[in-house]
Amino acid sequence: MAIPTLRAYASRRWRGLRSPWAVLLVFMLPLAVARAQAPAAPAETVVPAITDVAGNPLPNSIASLERVTLGGVEQWIQIRGADVNNPVLLVLHGGPGFAMTAWTDLYQRPELERNFVVVNWDQRGAGKSYSPDLTVADMTVAKIVGDTLELSELLRARFGQDKIFLTGHSWGSALGFLAVMQRPELYHAYIASAEAVSWNRRQQMSYDWVLEQARSAGDSDIVAALEALDPFDPTNPAHVAVKDGLLDRYRGGDIYTQGLWDEYLAYAFEGRSPYYTAAEVDTYMAGMELSDKTLGTEIATSDYDLFRDFPTSPIPIHFLVGRHDHSTPGELAEEYYRFLQAPAKSFTWFENSGHTLMFDEPDRWAEELIRIANETLAL
Repeated sequence: MAIPTLRAYASRRWRGLRSPWAVLLVFMLPLAVARAQAPAAPAETVVPAITDVAGNPLPNSIASLERVTLGGVEQWIQIRGADVNNPVLLVLHGGPGFAMTAWTDLYQRPELERNFVVVNWDQRGAGKSYSPDLTVADMTVAKIVGDTLELSELLRARFGQDKIFLTGHSWGSALGFLAVMQRPELYHAYIASAEAVSWNRRQQMSYDWVLEQARSAGDSDIVAALEALDPFDPTNPAHVAVKDGLLDRYRGGDIYTQGLWDEYLAYAFEGRSPYYTAAEVDTYMAGMELSDKTLGTEIATSDYDLFRDFPTSPIPIHFLVGRHDHSTPGELAEEYYRFLQAPAKSFTWFENSGHTLMFDEPDRWAEELIRIANETLAL
């Protein structure tokens, strides 16, 4: 991707479902220069095998990158598991457009792959699944929900399982709930991370927190900028962008571990991920842009509200929440957890995490997913 195009992206404010964007854009320019000066990566990716202690591939394991067609659109999935007979775990990334396949070697622990067949999916328009041929009409919430259900059915049939486990993060968490509302019988349980719960309440709580932090810190210019938005409109992309752009300043945004986001960005955009070709790295930003201007806009005006739309679940529901996440405030998720009627449920704080808790605490993330699966299958 040409550097002038990246500069054009960097000058924009994103519409605010999530806030990796602002930080990501800051780092894209120098990393693009570094990539341009580096040797070209091979055109095809080489997928690391799952091996024993001697380095031999486990005989019943799977490690693959595969094209699938969902809703008539070609998309990519990554499948990794030590034993194909283990329960399937489908992971829904956030954003929209924040595909995480590039980073799985950094946060997806071997313990997770020993207990599940883990499927990471780059949703239509995102990451490896980006295509310049996709149109605005292709990028709707309803179509991605349909893709989720189709992929769930595909995985059930392929691995011979009546049900699979589903987990989603941020936008992916909302996507997961929308899928469960339609076809709960496909899933053993649903695990929601960084769940928004109510779009309007979530954004208002996030704005109030940033304003409180700015006042406490004596940042008069920031206080003035935030107070200029009064009354704050959670459906206004410009209002949300101002608020989201300040979360990381007060360590209430994506990643709580200082310096970790820089490491993740360098890993992906310097071409060190074995799951992305150089061309796919170069189009990653275009996928975020497409997802944001379509799905991001639709979600912001959708009045998404689980209190109203999903008071009772026929399957177990579990919540994983970063203590320092003020993009999707944990207090709101906890309120919904107490309100929700479900055959089994749990709520777990990740004490050293921000919004992207699987980056901040990957070991804990794996442990909780394994615990939930074991408890669910024992019911």
